[in-house]
Amino acid sequence: MHPERRGWLAVWLSVLLAGPVAALEPLSLIAWSVPGADFGGFSGLNLTDGGQRFWAVSDRGRLVQARIARDAGGRIQAVTLEAMLPLLDNQGQVATGFHGDAEALRLAPDGSLLIAFESYARVARFHLPDLVPVPLNHWDRFQDQWGNEGMESLALSAKGDVITVLERPGMEGSYHTLIYGGGVEWNWGPELATDGAYAAVDADYGPDGQLYLLERSYIWGLGFRTRLSAYQPVEAGFSAPEVLLESDRGQFGNFEGLDVWRDAQGEMRATMISDDNFGAFRSTELAEFLLGR
Repeated sequence: MHPERRGWLAVWLSVLLAGPVAALEPLSLIAWSVPGADFGGFSGLNLTDGGQRFWAVSDRGRLVQARIARDAGGRIQAVTLEAMLPLLDNQGQVATGFHGDAEALRLAPDGSLLIAFESYARVARFHLPDLVPVPLNHWDRFQDQWGNEGMESLALSAKGDVITVLERPGMEGSYHTLIYGGGVEWNWGPELATDGAYAAVDADYGPDGQLYLLERSYIWGLGFRTRLSAYQPVEAGFSAPEVLLESDRGQFGNFEGLDVWRDAQGEMRATMISDDNFGAFRSTELAEFLLGR
């Protein structure tokens, strides 16, 4: 049997033979829509203002800011778009196509935005309001990752460490990471253990110092499955993952953006945003889960 067919057969057998997965009950789950051809395709998420606003980026090179309305219990009731801005490429032109596939972002302490891109894989720092990028790597540093399965994640620690996790696990069964070394330097970082059943789509350092990894898997006709795991930094790199959330297949959409933060009551929350791939039969979803103190 062709190796690719054997791989798909293994996937389908795992689906058929797997036991039931406990359904997740998010604190909030809301669909968000705005008229316009450029709305959608969101990846990357960073909440601000105590969970009242967020930044997100899209596959079409758009940076959006939105406001969140919450009820007395902190549950999301509505989302209002406040701004949608085009990102610029390294030549100062509007980033489109191969140059516009923004996948992850983090808000730095100085107010700038760190944004990672797929397709033409790169990381750049953007300052508002002009959004002229300051490249954080040589133009060809990530040429091996050019394409649609590269850097979908970006995490920024309280110490200022920046890490990205490559989307697909390596042959040895772990995720490769890259660590920002300042200027335009990047170095290979510690690997993250995984079981190979998912792909990494975002990462975030939580207020507790752990690295949280958002993963997804997809099977045509059966839908998406979402997993959230926590990795504890240790001397040699990171611990084995602790799985915190794992959805039923098709329970949610294509969650690709993650922010882990602490609310005013001291509870940690994991907020996610989905990529609708600009499809007519998918929607942009925001979900939020309580992770405890």
